[in-house]
Amino acid sequence: MKKLRIVIIFILVAVMFSFSSLAFANSGPVRKERRPSSGIMTIDKESQITVEKEDLTFDFSDNDNSDYSINGKVTASYEMFNPTDDKKSVQMVFPFVGRLDNLSSNDIIIKADESELPYEVYFSNIDKDFNFEFDTIVSSINDKPHEAKNFKDNETGKLYVIDVKPTTEQRIVLAVDFKFNNEKTKVLSKGFSGYKGDDNGTHINAWFNKPETLEIFVLGEDIDLEISAYTDRQLENKTDLFDYEISTQEIEFKHYVIENIIKKLSRINTDIVSESRVYNLYAKSIDEYFTYNHGFVSEHDYLDQDNHVRILAFVYTVDFPSNGRKNVSVSYKTSTSMDMTETSKPLYKYDYILNPAENWSDFKNLNIRILAPDEAPYIIRNNIELIREEDKVYTASLETLPDNDFSFTLYEDEEITLLDRIEGKFFRRFGYLTPLVKGVALIIIVIIILIVIVKKRIRKS
Repeated sequence: MKKLRIVIIFILVAVMFSFSSLAFANSGPVRKERRPSSGIMTIDKESQITVEKEDLTFDFSDNDNSDYSINGKVTASYEMFNPTDDKKSVQMVFPFVGRLDNLSSNDIIIKADESELPYEVYFSNIDKDFNFEFDTIVSSINDKPHEAKNFKDNETGKLYVIDVKPTTEQRIVLAVDFKFNNEKTKVLSKGFSGYKGDDNGTHINAWFNKPETLEIFVLGEDIDLEISAYTDRQLENKTDLFDYEISTQEIEFKHYVIENIIKKLSRINTDIVSESRVYNLYAKSIDEYFTYNHGFVSEHDYLDQDNHVRILAFVYTVDFPSNGRKNVSVSYKTSTSMDMTETSKPLYKYDYILNPAENWSDFKNLNIRILAPDEAPYIIRNNIELIREEDKVYTASLETLPDNDFSFTLYEDEEITLLDRIEGKFFRRFGYLTPLVKGVALIIIVIIILIVIVKKRIRKS
């Protein structure tokens, strides 16, 4: 009986350790969506340039195992022909889904006959639908400034700079209260984290335990600032353990916004994104927030434009000789979507939109090559027939464009097994709690086994 108790204790301890490790496994997301990518198009809808061949390569062989996705590089190489007796300078556009905060000239390389081409970046008018249709993309390629309803670019405003510091180590809340007529006044704040506005006025505040600089920019009629400080979030316990100074200056609205954007978003590469287009993007956002929020905007509202996923249009020009050819290529970094709602191991899906190729005068000979990663070496779903040439390499050759856009799914195994689907149902039902549920189920099974063993022992004794 003593030996039986030792065995039971040993099993329970083993289960507890097993449960502990299960509870902290798979702590990443169950699903991570990525947006599709696309080929290049011509801005001139009546272009006479033809595409004689496209070599499309998806290289995921050098995945860095980051961000719960498979990362890689797409290269689309086009053999293009000018069938006319005239030289042609053809303006082209490459639609790319991305964010301003991680846009780098090293991520996208455009070449013509191995010579890198300069390009400009425009922002599409469509941010949510990711429509790669010709008219949608071309309509975004312009430098027309935003026509604001709530301000003028050259309008002068009054900037309040508040330098504040606590006189002790105690953390305090600086509160600023003011009233304004939103028909006559517009207010931007910087450095504040709390906001409340109603018929009684506007209240903004900021926590701090060291010297800070806060800003309030006022357009239109001036406002009176009432400044106080508290030691609690409820703003019930006032304190005078702080010092502050207020300075003011007159500054043009556009200059103020650009200064804030450049300082805040220094990671934007202004060599490929013009300052005027960046300003136009943020001016539009501020204008919309002024309307939506009754004349008040905080930096947290309009400065989040840097991480919005949107269509970026990369525009460049290729010069063709008469009756001559050019090899034009675009290479860029990319990543797959990840899905664990169907299986116990990640499914990595990639979508590539082929319809921009329809805008050329003629298109033929599409060659596809996919280099799969070690983590997911098998393509288990695809809507274009692929040939497995060798380990982790898949290819396809088509004489013309297919009817549908291209998609494929990478997986760790050659097929999805029944066990994969069963565990996938757990993920779909319980999400992050799946390891916890599995651990509890394991404990219950072990307890049942122990009860059966104990009962058998009792009967024998």
